[in-house]
Amino acid sequence: MLDYESFLSTLARRTERSVIRELLKLTRPGSVISFAGGLPDPATFPIAELQEVTREVLSTGGRTALQYATTEGDPVLREELVRWMAKDGINVGRDDVLITTGSQQALDIVGRVLLDPGDVIVVELPTYLGGLQAFRTYGVEMIGVPQDDDGINVQALHSVLTRLRQEGRRPKFLYAVPDFQNPSGITWSRARRERLLALASEFDTLVIEDNPYREMRFLGSAPPPITALDPEGRTLYLSTFSKTLAPGLRVGWMAGPQFLISRCVTAKQAMDLCGPALTQAMVAVLLARGTLLERLPTVVGLYRHKRDVMLDALAREMPEGVSWTRPEGGLFLWVRLPEGVDAGAMLKVALEEEAVAYVPGQPFHADGSGQNTLRLNFSYPSEAEIKDGIARLGRIVRRSVPAPVHTVRRRGTTVSD
Repeated sequence: MLDYESFLSTLARRTERSVIRELLKLTRPGSVISFAGGLPDPATFPIAELQEVTREVLSTGGRTALQYATTEGDPVLREELVRWMAKDGINVGRDDVLITTGSQQALDIVGRVLLDPGDVIVVELPTYLGGLQAFRTYGVEMIGVPQDDDGINVQALHSVLTRLRQEGRRPKFLYAVPDFQNPSGITWSRARRERLLALASEFDTLVIEDNPYREMRFLGSAPPPITALDPEGRTLYLSTFSKTLAPGLRVGWMAGPQFLISRCVTAKQAMDLCGPALTQAMVAVLLARGTLLERLPTVVGLYRHKRDVMLDALAREMPEGVSWTRPEGGLFLWVRLPEGVDAGAMLKVALEEEAVAYVPGQPFHADGSGQNTLRLNFSYPSEAEIKDGIARLGRIVRRSVPAPVHTVRRRGTTVSD
């Protein structure tokens, strides 16, 4: 047999498969209750609207919609995106926008344009697994900075940046998912966003803002995107319609300084020449008609209800010593088990004994930590599946978490019971 491994490039050897995509292969519909993927609820897909728009696009401009397109993307869609981002305070022009095949392609383009082997970047602990996967391919060192309920720990970030400067190294960029972060579900405060930009300026680096969940807000008010607060043009903004319309459309985008977007266009030309003109034209029509804005309250209401069902189930089923986030939006929440409990090892038992799946937290940590954490998705499973699945997971967790030791004091003597 040929030694195929010997033919592989260094980049191919470095590229790892997605833990989540591999896990989804084990969760066939009907066999396992899965909280693993980040799938939208199919009930939110605008099927009737897409059928109507498809007929319209093909009847009025089919020869264009089925032809090769420019790498930059449909100009009408880019104009609509300029207006779409303006509502959040992001002021860019059409030439500052590049349409991508989902935001995952945008992450890969960022790596191609900005990263060389040996470069250093700074990420959150934890952070989006797809981002880690994309950047790791380019042979970079990723330094993780912990977060709390308000976002990245800016004191720890300052310490990391100071140390790197003392070592004569400058990170190429700081990677942030500030709204309903995947995986933790937390949202950065405005103060954290402003402080991040101040540090980026002080240490002369860029910011990659990955923001696919911003429209999925259940409660509270939304801080401005990091990009909207950036006076120096240090930020590249990434987003997608996969969560708000449908992932099958594969329409995402990136926006930022024209110099960087121009280089990203060149990189994309080598990847796929152009994105699908048909789906871009369809999304442009939906945006122009206001269809997405009209549908968002219904989608958000559904996900808010599912989040509440999962929070209630966790409170009912989880033993003492287990904690979790209460996200104000998005698709995920984050569970922390007591120290010493391995969520990765527990997953095998959960699948075999209770037919329930989740994503262990360790792969979301650039430094390999987080063994006692896990991510749960509430957008895809039904209400009944959430209740049943969390009950199953609770049984597994109760068997895995050591029982708390209660102490009673009797005249100066501590007795365990």
